[in-house]
Amino acid sequence: MLDSFRHNMKGIAFGIVILIAIVFAFSGIGSLNVSGTAVETAVEVNGEPVSEFAIQQAINTEKQRILNQNEGLDPALLEDDLIRPQVVEQIIGRKLLAQAAQNGGMAISSRATSKLLLATPAFLTDGRFDQELYLYKIRNQGYTNGTFLEMIKEDMVIEQYVRGFATSSFITPNEFVQLAALTEQQRDYYYLTLPIQPIEGAVVLTDDQVQSYYDANKDRFQAEEQVVVEYIELDRGLFIQTNDVSEEQIKARFDEQVDALESTISRQAAHILLTEPSDALLAEIKSKLDAGDDFSALAKTYSEDVGSADFGGDLGYTSGDTFPEAFEDALAALALGQVSAPVKTDSGTHLIKLLDIQEQKVDFESERQRIRDQLLAEQSGEWMAEKLAKLKELSFNAENLTEVATDLGLTAQVSEPFTRDGGNGITAYPSVVEAAFGGDVLKDNYASNVLDLGDDRYLVLKMKNYIPARQKELQEVKSLITDTLKGETARAEIAAQGAALVARIKAGESVEAVAKSQKLDWQVVMDATRSAGGNNPEVARFVFTLPATSAGGVESFYTRSGDFVAVRLTEVTLGDATKLNSEQQASLAYLGASSSTSRELQGLQSSLQANADIVR
Repeated sequence: MLDSFRHNMKGIAFGIVILIAIVFAFSGIGSLNVSGTAVETAVEVNGEPVSEFAIQQAINTEKQRILNQNEGLDPALLEDDLIRPQVVEQIIGRKLLAQAAQNGGMAISSRATSKLLLATPAFLTDGRFDQELYLYKIRNQGYTNGTFLEMIKEDMVIEQYVRGFATSSFITPNEFVQLAALTEQQRDYYYLTLPIQPIEGAVVLTDDQVQSYYDANKDRFQAEEQVVVEYIELDRGLFIQTNDVSEEQIKARFDEQVDALESTISRQAAHILLTEPSDALLAEIKSKLDAGDDFSALAKTYSEDVGSADFGGDLGYTSGDTFPEAFEDALAALALGQVSAPVKTDSGTHLIKLLDIQEQKVDFESERQRIRDQLLAEQSGEWMAEKLAKLKELSFNAENLTEVATDLGLTAQVSEPFTRDGGNGITAYPSVVEAAFGGDVLKDNYASNVLDLGDDRYLVLKMKNYIPARQKELQEVKSLITDTLKGETARAEIAAQGAALVARIKAGESVEAVAKSQKLDWQVVMDATRSAGGNNPEVARFVFTLPATSAGGVESFYTRSGDFVAVRLTEVTLGDATKLNSEQQASLAYLGASSSTSRELQGLQSSLQANADIVR
């Protein structure tokens, strides 16, 4: 929702700093002031309550974020109890930042918030703000207009607060020189590579070695107990996929509701606010309006509403209940483009201009889909209630679930074998695993209780097959044992060969000579920097972890693939700040300041947390 903030942030480093504070806003973890019936307080932060509904809303949003970033991930694996602690900490941290900003006198006006929303691409249709689209999208996220605006205000004030740290950070000339010496440092080095693959490929194992390993490690080759269950799943979606409502039913419902349905009109208003205007001032403005002067320009000059003046007095849209009654009455009486006579409210005197009118008319075509969905929801609810009652009745003491499924018009399914750690699909649900391995199902062969999986999904299961734990036979694990032994033998051999190579280099032979004698690959790298490409990245990272004092010595490490690498660091040249051009100097100074900002924010977060009164 706040993509415009991102565009205002300059540089990756600053983006990381801002992310510390407002990542929750960008990922949708938002409103802490949620209306509704679920007002039970879950957490208090310095006396400010956070509702259980807000926590759950944030958990659901975090789940969706994880699913969006991990295509194909089974939603059943995302248990609330696993996600909740992290989400609660995030919300507490966000709330503490917002409170610190507000205590520092920072605030965001409603007018500034409205201006942001008017320019948000997600709420535009054909380049214009679409109030119906806006309301549809925020309601789908569980917000009302009021709670969404409060969430946006809180995000903006946090961003304002954190930006203050970023814009005030700096590094001293001495720190700049030291930073340049480190970041622009150059290193020369030689290295050779001893690959593990030929060594592992040359390992030959006997059957006796494999047998001995198997006998000594039998406890590692146990097959866990498994179960196969028969189950019936009841899902509201099954009804919606296979049923529909007729045109006659939709029309009949529309006729029932048409009298209660109202067309909605939204008006976009702009104003010039004058707190205590003189008659002369009002006359001056009116004369300029009559002369054709631009209202937006006059608002910037005369309006005392600091939140809207810079935007030409634009207040956004109202459906008739946003502004004081006198204001709304005057706005409703205006023609498009017309400016009102002076209107008095508690805020002062307003000159109001009607900028735009959007009308959402109610007719059968516009209501068709809503009514269809409504009828399907009603019918599927009745269907679910009936099927659920029968499922509970018929599955109790049922000999098998196939007959129950037939009586219900559903399908009995059979799972893949799974352990107490669960499996895939339906068997990934902890409640399903718990029921399958529970005494009633596993030992007594009863059908389970009907399990509520959430999202109008229910399931009952019965034992189909029990597969006891057992010792795996040697032939089942022979290839695994062979790979393990080959790997262990190869690693021991490459360690011995690598140590011998390093010893020769330390004794005075060059890396090149040692490599050529063993027909190994070797490389020399000159004037390498931390950010330079083209070199082996694993070797480069290792080289730049070595202390500068190790120049002339020989070090070694293993790559991710298991190869042995011997390295001789020959020279270290410190970076020279005076050799950087103006653009490089600016980038480095920015990096140093951003790093300082990050440390300051981390310290701030720790301090706020330590001094906060948090009731969980």
